[in-house]
Formats: sequence, C-alpha cells, structure tokens
Amino acid sequence: MTPTNENTPSAQLSQAEFQELLHEKIRAAVRLTLVTILEEEVSALVDAPRYARSAQRRDRRNGYYTRNLGTTVGEIEDLPVPRTRKGFRSQLFARYQRRQAALDGAISEMFVYGVSTTRVGEVVETLTGTKPSPSTVSRVFHTLEEEFQAWKARPLQSHYLYAFADGTYFTIIYNGEGCKMPIIAVVGISASGEREVLAFSVGERESQPAWEALLGDLKRRGVEQVDLWISDGHQAMLNAIELQFPRPVRQRCVKHKIENVLGYIPLHQQAQVEAELKGLFYQDSRQEADEAWAAFCAKYEKVYPTAVECLNRDREACLAFYAFPKGHWKTIRTNNVIERLFNEVKRRSHKMAAAFRNEDSCLLMFFAVVRSLRFNRIAVPAK
Repeated sequence: MTPTNENTPSAQLSQAEFQELLHEKIRAAVRLTLVTILEEEVSALVDAPRYARSAQRRDRRNGYYTRNLGTTVGEIEDLPVPRTRKGFRSQLFARYQRRQAALDGAISEMFVYGVSTTRVGEVVETLTGTKPSPSTVSRVFHTLEEEFQAWKARPLQSHYLYAFADGTYFTIIYNGEGCKMPIIAVVGISASGEREVLAFSVGERESQPAWEALLGDLKRRGVEQVDLWISDGHQAMLNAIELQFPRPVRQRCVKHKIENVLGYIPLHQQAQVEAELKGLFYQDSRQEADEAWAAFCAKYEKVYPTAVECLNRDREACLAFYAFPKGHWKTIRTNNVIERLFNEVKRRSHKMAAAFRNEDSCLLMFFAVVRSLRFNRIAVPAK
C-alpha cells in the first residue's frame, strides 16, 4: 500500500504571491534585454571583439558602472552600464535619466487627465514599485515646455474654411490670491476638413490689442484666408478680426444670440418663444429662414420690441451659415467647437483642486490637453 502524506504543504500560491512572482520574472526579462542591448551597443561602437587586436577598433572597453532605472514593470536595480575610454553613451536612456521615457510619458498623461500629483505617485508606485514625489511629477509635466514652444512657432496653412474664436477664464494665483485670467483661442477647420487648435494666448481682459496680437500671429505663420469666422458678439474680438482679415464673413453663434434675445422675454413666456427662435436656424434653406424670420418679427415686435430689436441687430451674421454646405451647418452655426475645448481643459484642471501658480503653468496645461485631443474631421464636398 502506498503511504499518503497528509501534512505536505500546499504548492499553490496566493494571488498576491503569484502577481509578485510574475512581476519579478518580467523585471528579470527586461533586465536581461537591457543588458543585452547595452552590450550590443558598446560592441558596435568599439567594432572589435573583447580583448582582440583589430585595425578597425575605434575605442576600448573600460569596465562598468551600475545604476537604477525606473520602468513600467518596476525598478531595475544595479543595471550594469558599459564604459569605454572615449565615453560610451547608450541610446536607451540619457546619462542622468532615472526613468524610461515611456514611464515619464505616462506620468505626464495622468497629470494632464486631472489626476493629482500625489495620486499619480500612488498609481506609479502600484505599477512599478517606486513612488515619484509630487515635485517629480510636476517636473516631468514641465518637460513639455520645449514642445510647446515649437508648437507655437509651427507654420500654418494659408487657407481655412472656418475659424472659431472665443475666450475663457482660469484662476491664477497673484500675490497669494486667486484671480481670473483670460485665455483667448482660435480653432480652425482646414480645406480638407481637419480641425486643429491654431493658437491661444493670455488675453488681457479679452481686449482688442490682445486679439489683434493673436490674429497677427496667425498671419505671420501663414494664414491668409478664412472663409467664415464663428464667434459670439464680443466687440473687441470682432474689431480685431476685421483689422487683421479685411471684409471677413462672420457667423454669429446662434446659441448665444438666442440667450441674448430671451433675456428680454418674461420668464414664463421663454419656453414658447425659445422654440420659435430655434426654428429660425433649422430651416432647409436661407429663403425659408428669411420667411420664418419675418413671421417671428411680425408676431412679437409689438409685444417684445426690445427682443426683436436685439434679434435684428445680427440678422445677416446669424444666418450666414446657410450659404455654406448643408452638411456643415450643425458645426458652424454655433461656437460649440471651441467651447467644448475650453470645457475639456477646465474639466481636467478642476480635478487638481488647486489654482494655477502662474500664467505659464496654465498655458502649459492648456497645451498639454490640446496635444492629447483627437478631433473629428468634417466631410468636405468635392469641387
């Protein structure tokens, strides 16, 4: 009879032990891969086998130094990095780099998506076993500055079908107090239907000189023609557009115009009037829109004369979109394209639960969100 051992310890691992063993094996594989790549790099540089005499030799090995490297699978400790007499530099990482670029990229992306610096550190620690400090996370984020400077100077296309212009406000710390700082921006849609943020800057209370400077920057970088400008009724912006782009065709954001008109209507009557107002901008043609407009004004000009006067002030600007392809009307009759951009930046920045320390930090966050977005293109009819 074969004896049984009832006291044999279980060979099964707990879930946590299995995960740790798996991470350990992965780190070992990554370490071996890094060591192999480093050795191949130095061999290619020296161009001669170890200890061999060769006329083709370009350098000589000079031992090793060790360093730690943070990776997405954890900390690789005491990684042996070859030295040469002339100074070998690996392409795997910069001389003083302590984390892989992919890990820094992940840290920056989490920060941009509104994760706090402390929480970013906790997440990275869970994934890699090492915890970057809040100041480290902030420094990684600010490595985007060089990319931001290049983005601001990039050349633009000469022709855009549409350009959306607007401004918004963020809270910045000045002298220990939170103050509202405006950012003004322009989003363009190219002749091929691609959307892109063309430029943004600090707005100085959305003044006309601030808008002139921003639009002048667009012209310096190559913009010559915009078929239709979509905006609200901010007069300083409108003046600047007309100065920088003479005789512009303008679309007044109908969403804002409806809100303005309803401001002159008693609250208990607004629901009924609003439905009729919206109908003016959802007709099948400009002719039908003109007819609906005339009927609306005839109906309400004696009851709500100031509301009708407000509506008529921007008649041509409100109905300009009817002259463009019907498939684009939904996109170009309001300023929603750029307002969604502002809302996305604010959604992510508000999760940080703190005001920006200065203007540069705010602008850098704005850029970081812009570079992370993927815009839908619009279909452009063939000519």
